[in-house]
Amino acid sequence: MLATTSPISYRQLPLRLFQIGPKFRDELKTRFGLMRAKEFLMKDMYSFDVSEETAMETYTVVNAAYDRLFKQLEVPFVKVNAATGIMGGSVSHEYHYVSPVGEDNLLQCSSCGFAGNSEVVKAPASCPSCNSSDLKEVRGVEVAHTFLLGDKYSKPLGATFLNTTGKPQSLVMGCYGIGITRVIAAALEVLSSDHELRWPKLLAPYDVCLIGPKQGSKEQPEAEVIENELLLNVGEICGHQELLHDDRKELTIGKRLLEAKRLGHPLTIVVGAKSVRLDSPKLEVHTSKGETYELDFSETLKLVAEHSQHKKSLERGCFQSETEESKSRSVGHQV
Repeated sequence: MLATTSPISYRQLPLRLFQIGPKFRDELKTRFGLMRAKEFLMKDMYSFDVSEETAMETYTVVNAAYDRLFKQLEVPFVKVNAATGIMGGSVSHEYHYVSPVGEDNLLQCSSCGFAGNSEVVKAPASCPSCNSSDLKEVRGVEVAHTFLLGDKYSKPLGATFLNTTGKPQSLVMGCYGIGITRVIAAALEVLSSDHELRWPKLLAPYDVCLIGPKQGSKEQPEAEVIENELLLNVGEICGHQELLHDDRKELTIGKRLLEAKRLGHPLTIVVGAKSVRLDSPKLEVHTSKGETYELDFSETLKLVAEHSQHKKSLERGCFQSETEESKSRSVGHQV
């Protein structure tokens, strides 16, 4: 596009153009769940700068945005130096979720969290970051890739800008991509068990699932009063669009709870027989991490509020401290 239009001025740069749309892959059939499907959703961006120096500044800014995004999702990831391959260019980084179903071979240090693509890091005797010998080979699912392309494409295509002297000069390019569909599929692959999904908080379809008493049960009349109060209060805390009400009361609580666990709702609240006990009535709360609590009404609302506040803090870009991050050795380590 830039090659076929009139030369743009250096005053119009840097320029960053992105698109989100479907792409198609020549696959005979889907592989690795939804991670190698025939059709997938991709976010692509191309940057155009006046020099290698300003292109590197853009590259740093975009990579920082990618870092923030993957930290927001709270799925353990590694950022590695990568080979530029057929795309070419001078610098390239990949973002990976470590998983046995990954297609890329990575070397990871269990001491400092360092990880490198085996195409770049050729089986060193010790970790290039901390000199530890605790290196192991793992598999990674690539979910994003960035390239600093230079003028590899702009020069042969004649994509130029007018510099400060009014003379045409080749644009310096960068290329950035996130596999949106793959991020979702890979995150579920990494976090979930064989029997239950586990969603990143920001990607979960609902925050809370509310299960009421079974139809015809002796506790139904009193329990439904509590159920309706929860519908109102929980909806006000997290937003009614984030609350799923399973009102299929012809099914047992156990049947609905089993399905809720399989779907991986972050919080599932059960209003059963324990909720109407005269002495110490309790609600049963199940988390997607496999924890079960018996809480009173106010304690349940407090737990929902804590979840909602944490989710909002992630949306604002508030993450765990650097100390906690280094202890986990799992999020966002860069070579």
